[in-house]
Amino acid sequence: MKRLSIFVVIIACIISFIVLRLDSQTEIGIINSLSSNKVEKNVREKSMVATELTEEQEERENTVMIEKRSEEKTDETPPATEITEPFLVVIDPGHQAKANLEQEPIGPDARETKYKVTGGTTGVATGKPEYVLALEAAHLLKAQLEKKGFQVILTRSSHDVDISNRERAEIANKHEADLFVRLHADGSESAEMNGFSVLVPGKDNPYTVAIYDDSYMAAQTVLSLMSKEVKIYQNGLYFRNDLSGFNWSKVPVILTEIGFMTNPEEDKKLSNEDYLTHLIKQLAAGIEAYAKTKHGDGSHVSFAFSTIGLVFCFSSCLFNSHCSLFLYIFYKKVAGI
Repeated sequence: MKRLSIFVVIIACIISFIVLRLDSQTEIGIINSLSSNKVEKNVREKSMVATELTEEQEERENTVMIEKRSEEKTDETPPATEITEPFLVVIDPGHQAKANLEQEPIGPDARETKYKVTGGTTGVATGKPEYVLALEAAHLLKAQLEKKGFQVILTRSSHDVDISNRERAEIANKHEADLFVRLHADGSESAEMNGFSVLVPGKDNPYTVAIYDDSYMAAQTVLSLMSKEVKIYQNGLYFRNDLSGFNWSKVPVILTEIGFMTNPEEDKKLSNEDYLTHLIKQLAAGIEAYAKTKHGDGSHVSFAFSTIGLVFCFSSCLFNSHCSLFLYIFYKKVAGI
């Protein structure tokens, strides 16, 4: 008897999976056809209403298309892909025109202190300061993310500011950002060093325990996208526990080093508009991919609910067909399929 029960459960699971796959590919669902004529009538009525609405919508769209053609626009921009839920990114263009070398704690209640904000590095070939490049990149990133439907705030929009690293993190905290992105360029004593990298708080950082997992996920996601298009410096990911901009942050945070300004060739590339735009587009794609992992559509949850429901349905069908139908309809409602 025990073997028979196990066999029945296995068969029920297999049948549930097959029927679920078939059901998901039909407009109404093959299981729904088992319901009463009243349910079928409601489905037909809803289908007729949907058809009428579709026809009306097509008429409106055709009218809009005609009106747009009459405007004789030559520059058509494809519609931006928007995320389904609000997602706020605070972008911090690193450094500023004048460094502030006063000290501030590296984290809440910390005794160790660091400079409030430094001036950054300078391009060896272009002579461009890092704070200028950082703001250029920030404006590009803001534009790319807004096209994708993100909400974006910059910690600074000019060079003549005095905002410490702690204060920049507190801006992200104040707005409860979904992601805090710190934009920087790298520097080295070696002119051969080049490539993109991402810094994140360390796992053992006592100030950032609550945001470590999401920060690490964001960094990994960005690196995965960036590595397909640009050179990555060494392994690309570095952990830091001594950065004020990390330690004061209460929201997920990453620091991107978009390239080495101390490498003559890369310094020139970073000042090339086409190259910088391409690099920032990839960065925006990485941020978008991370946002989707945090604000998913929940399809996997629906699949799990409906699979469990169907297992119960087919198992109970051995004993009571009415109970089976009830359970299926219940899980259809819960899972939203």
